[in-house]
Amino acid sequence: MLNQQQSNVQERTLVSLSVEAPCASETTENPLYQNSIPHSTDQITPNVLKNIEQLPHLVKAYENLPSHIQSSILVDLLERSNKSTLQFVNSLIMPVLKCDFLVSLPYELKLQVIGYLDVRSLCTASRVSKIWQLVIEGDKNTWLRLLQQDGFDLPDPSFSDLSAKQLKMHYRHQYILKMNWRKGRFKRIEFEGHKEHIVTCLQFDDHKIVSGATDATINIYDTKDPTAPYAQLQGHAGGVWALQYLNNTLVSGSIDRTVRVWNIQKRKCTHIFKGHTSTVRCLEIVEPVMVDGRLQPSQPLIVTGSRDFSIRVWTLPDVEQVHDEPFIGEGTNPWFKFLLVGHSNPVRSIAAHGNTLVSGSYDNTVAIWDLEKGRMVHRMEGHTSNVYSVVIDPIRQQCMSGSMDMAVYVWNLVTGECLHKLDGHSNLVGLLGLTPRHLVSASADRTLRVWDASTGVCEHVLAGKHGHEGAITCFRHDEEKVISGSEGGLKMWDIKTGRYMYDLVSRVEGVWWVAFDKSRCVVSIRTREGTSFQMLDFLAYEPE
Repeated sequence: MLNQQQSNVQERTLVSLSVEAPCASETTENPLYQNSIPHSTDQITPNVLKNIEQLPHLVKAYENLPSHIQSSILVDLLERSNKSTLQFVNSLIMPVLKCDFLVSLPYELKLQVIGYLDVRSLCTASRVSKIWQLVIEGDKNTWLRLLQQDGFDLPDPSFSDLSAKQLKMHYRHQYILKMNWRKGRFKRIEFEGHKEHIVTCLQFDDHKIVSGATDATINIYDTKDPTAPYAQLQGHAGGVWALQYLNNTLVSGSIDRTVRVWNIQKRKCTHIFKGHTSTVRCLEIVEPVMVDGRLQPSQPLIVTGSRDFSIRVWTLPDVEQVHDEPFIGEGTNPWFKFLLVGHSNPVRSIAAHGNTLVSGSYDNTVAIWDLEKGRMVHRMEGHTSNVYSVVIDPIRQQCMSGSMDMAVYVWNLVTGECLHKLDGHSNLVGLLGLTPRHLVSASADRTLRVWDASTGVCEHVLAGKHGHEGAITCFRHDEEKVISGSEGGLKMWDIKTGRYMYDLVSRVEGVWWVAFDKSRCVVSIRTREGTSFQMLDFLAYEPE
């Protein structure tokens, strides 16, 4: 189109060089002027034909004028032109004035230029021209950079085998998912709960939700089919207060003082570990990780904390070797490793990394243990009331503890010294959560606080007009958001700004437990009808 327009301009210039004016018949047959002659013969008057005959002389005279006079004449002509004529002139001028600098650059420089653009700018730039689109959509490094820059997961399997188009689609998928979280766009799926009983622990993945409750049972739900009957693991003689699974192995602790190990797929208890003399209040499966160049611990462990003041350590059994009856660990137990004694009141919370274990107790202390040697390394004093929660920070060699004394303490794992005392809450600090950048504390004072994990500075208090109306009963967070529950519902906050975003669940009597992954949030709620689960699927969102 542009070449044709330029050709027409050249033709008009050549015609305008004629010294003699054409006769009327020549003018009307000349293709140059046919577009200028009205299509309706009623409008072709002698005056119109006479004006057309003068055009070559006018064009010749225009060419010989100084540029400033040419500009003045053009302004006068344009001011006297109708809208359709102006649009036609614009269609001729704009392509001539446009200059795509990217076309003339070497390919390497093109990539450097687009390397400075964010995703919105890239999307805009890709619509400028076909060349821009091909460069932007054809470069793998551009989309890898955006994935890393925006904190998105790299695709599996090895992203090195994926094309630029596949990486772009993966980025698009991740971006839409992020926007769904931000805008509160999700599909709500409901599951039957534990009737009127309290849900005390919960874990889920792509295939299942596993929950423990005060009714002494463990329920397993199929996340792919909420209408399918759930499986129920029975065997405990009292409420289940703690559970965790790793692959096909589930470990649970109960008021009945036992620790049970289950094969999830076969729905069968394979081991019963005895030894505690009171409720098993907390447990953790400790997976081997690389620390100082070696795997610590050398094999997966089960660590349990009890109201009998003690901590017990077992080797994680192989549940694939299923027998008719479970192994009952009375007397000699080949999986038992250590009995850790040192607290003088119930052990309320534990956290482990490698061979380092941290425990918090109702004796107001925090202890650090060596899981390889089975001994206490440090006993930290400072809290003036029960310790309810502990977390471990292996990156900074620190641990944190929350207490009924309303304070959060930060301790050095190596020396046992107190590094910071974080004040601000006005009631029990019952829950702590830690990510690389943020420490979050939740309190019975109805607020959550976001702290800088490195400095201990309080960045945000999650409260206010849209805040919770009761004690915080559960929460989870990552580097983007905090999701917290209490009487009334479940709320989401922006962890970077402290801003309330929206309610995920509302008008309920209580929220017992919450967990989330990249695309889903699972919450246990209590209503007048009893307890139930809701799975909020941000990936399955479908606009109405």
